[in-house]
Amino acid sequence: MIERTKTGIPGLDELLNGGFIKGSVVLLCGEAGTGKTIFCSQFLYNGATQYGEKGVYLTSEEAPQHIKKSAALFGWDFDKLEAEGKVLIVPVKPFKVEEIPELVKKFKSEMDIQRLVVDSISLFVMYLENVYAARKVLYDLITLLQDLKITTIFTSEILSKEKGALSRAGIEEFVADAVILLENKVMGGQFRRALSIIKMRMSNHSKKIHPFEITNEGIKIVEI
Repeated sequence: MIERTKTGIPGLDELLNGGFIKGSVVLLCGEAGTGKTIFCSQFLYNGATQYGEKGVYLTSEEAPQHIKKSAALFGWDFDKLEAEGKVLIVPVKPFKVEEIPELVKKFKSEMDIQRLVVDSISLFVMYLENVYAARKVLYDLITLLQDLKITTIFTSEILSKEKGALSRAGIEEFVADAVILLENKVMGGQFRRALSIIKMRMSNHSKKIHPFEITNEGIKIVEI
């Protein structure tokens, strides 16, 4: 039986056939403003409060305090979770990508984390010398995360001019176990947020485009 990591995001786990596969690496991609930070915060918050799974948020773009303030709008108190040793939000310089594996080992040893967010993997990849170096770093990191059974979300920001792309470097989606796309689309004559599960290795999943809303309690998949 395949072990699952539930997101706790209303309506999503059903589309994922029960949740992400435990220890898998998920690429969460989308343009700015599509809800990636909210998705990641909700994933970690639900893990700590609903499923007893500790997590770490490695951020290279937004300051930890900004992430906490945004999360507080949905009732997610990350200061409290940090004080309880359940979740940490840690700033990491994008040109220090080689430090991530050691950080992961440290948090696994000290906290026994089971969830991780790396925001954004695209920014880290940009500081690597070439495609070969990027593939090697990502492969080694993903292998480590799989070995430690840490379910991980890598975020990837898509630039609006790069229609059809899932990442800036064009390699992240090929090394990830699963890919989820968040976007703004015209659906039924209305401008709506939408989620698509592009791929998910070793698992069935929904092949449809699903509208979602950002409510005062976070992301919620809308039934249509």
